[in-house]
Amino acid sequence: MKAKLHRLFSKNILMNQLMTIYSLLLVGSIGIILIGYTILTVNFTRDDSKKVLDTVSRELTASIQVKDATLSGILWDIALTPNQFDNLNKFMTLPISEYVEYSLDNWRETNNNDFFPNVLNNLFYSFPSIQTIDIVWDGREDYLHADTRKTNGVFLQGKPVISKDFTLSRPIPIPNTREMVGHIYVTFDDMFLSKDLANDYAIKTFVFDTGHQVVYEHGTSLNDKKINQIVENFQKTGDLDRTTLQKEAVFNDEVVKGLTVLTILDKSNVTKDILRSLVPVWGVGLFVIVFLLVSLKRVFSNYAKKVNSIVSVTKEVSQGNLSAQIDTTDMKMELCDLSDAVNDMIVSLNQYIQDVYVLEVKQRDAHLRALQSQINPHFMYNTLEYIRMYAISKDQMELADVVFAFSSLLRNNIDQAKTIDLESELRFCEKYVYLYQMRFPDSIAYHFMIDESLENFTIPKFMIQPLIENYFIHGMDHSRIDNAISVKATTHESYVEILVEDNGKGITPERLKEVTEKLEGSDTLLSGSIGLENVYQRMQNYFSNGVELVIDSQIGVGTKIQIIIYQSKDVSVDV
Repeated sequence: MKAKLHRLFSKNILMNQLMTIYSLLLVGSIGIILIGYTILTVNFTRDDSKKVLDTVSRELTASIQVKDATLSGILWDIALTPNQFDNLNKFMTLPISEYVEYSLDNWRETNNNDFFPNVLNNLFYSFPSIQTIDIVWDGREDYLHADTRKTNGVFLQGKPVISKDFTLSRPIPIPNTREMVGHIYVTFDDMFLSKDLANDYAIKTFVFDTGHQVVYEHGTSLNDKKINQIVENFQKTGDLDRTTLQKEAVFNDEVVKGLTVLTILDKSNVTKDILRSLVPVWGVGLFVIVFLLVSLKRVFSNYAKKVNSIVSVTKEVSQGNLSAQIDTTDMKMELCDLSDAVNDMIVSLNQYIQDVYVLEVKQRDAHLRALQSQINPHFMYNTLEYIRMYAISKDQMELADVVFAFSSLLRNNIDQAKTIDLESELRFCEKYVYLYQMRFPDSIAYHFMIDESLENFTIPKFMIQPLIENYFIHGMDHSRIDNAISVKATTHESYVEILVEDNGKGITPERLKEVTEKLEGSDTLLSGSIGLENVYQRMQNYFSNGVELVIDSQIGVGTKIQIIIYQSKDVSVDV
């Protein structure tokens, strides 16, 4: 253990000390963040679960109150007044033929249609939440049953079968004496507003009657045996062990209209929700920690390796190897400065040897350039002419034309003249385009046109060629076979127009705006360029600012460059 600590904090591995400190800070910071997030998540999930439980309990209670009110409304419609009760009693006690006779007599006397099957039918339309109605009458061995399919009712033998859906019962009293002569059971649909919410959160809901028997149950089965035991004991004794239940679950219980509403959310489900939220975050956090630790180790390892390389070179120099140099390719910041300083020191120690060596190399280079400069340019022209004539003799006319065009371009480039007539410039440009056409056969078309009056019009040399070169470098689409460029020189009443037009890729609006602004700017706009801006500057200088350069371009359509030279005393056009 002591040996590990000694290695960790020894002077020879300062980088390891720094890495250890940074790693501890990093892990501590991320750990604090993860712990804080965990605390917030636990509190939020618990609060959210409690809120959801309260919402489910509240809306289930409201649903019970609504259904209880519905049951009161049903009793109001069938047995509130003596006449209504008498009608119900006749229907439940008389044979159906005698009841029909009674109902017809009553209709003739009062003009009221109180035929009880019709009353039952109307109840299902008035209260759509009703699923079934069962009426049990004292003294009868059968009972009246009506549902959504048999809304008029039918008598069935035995006792009513209480559905697992929500069912409420109420005794039927005689209006004047309040003596109970029967019971009504009404089963409602199993819908309340937060039912889906209860399913999402695995909330179990119970509704117990006054005898502590379950009249309604919703939700998945409870996995906790203790909770199940508490619910079973409540059904048997009517005593709810809230202390034990609070340890195992989050719950609400309240009495509504004589019914006990119990909503239970198992704490194990809350814990699962918390884990589902925390596991991905902790996974990402641990991944980030591992990634950063590995990255730190690699960074500090590389740093230590570079420091060792510097030390190694200094040791070689101290042993007399004055040719040793530190490789600064991967050196950065202070290591780069340190390496450069050491290299400069080594160079200064070996300066004499280097000076002699460099002088000898320079002398050899100067001698070589002197020999090269003695080559007569006419030798190259004659050689090219020989190649052209040999191609003609071999009936290779296309090769001869290419050699002739290249020879003409070479001769024009070597020529030191600063101006040229417009016709010669266009011929030179045509040979330039021709060479490109030979390079990309069946892909390029070109057209040159000049007014006869402009053939001797003098312009700066290489005024048009850079514009054409720009097209081949930036504008030509090599995937197409219909590339085309044209140059037209025409004379007008007060100006000469040279139009260079292509169908290339075009210039983006942003780049076109930038170029236009530079051309319209001050004297500094053309610095650092030998292309379009250089052409414009030389035209301005030669024609005393009596020239305009207009560029129009669209992406995918092409580019049009218009040069307008205004005629003046210094500019003449042969007519």
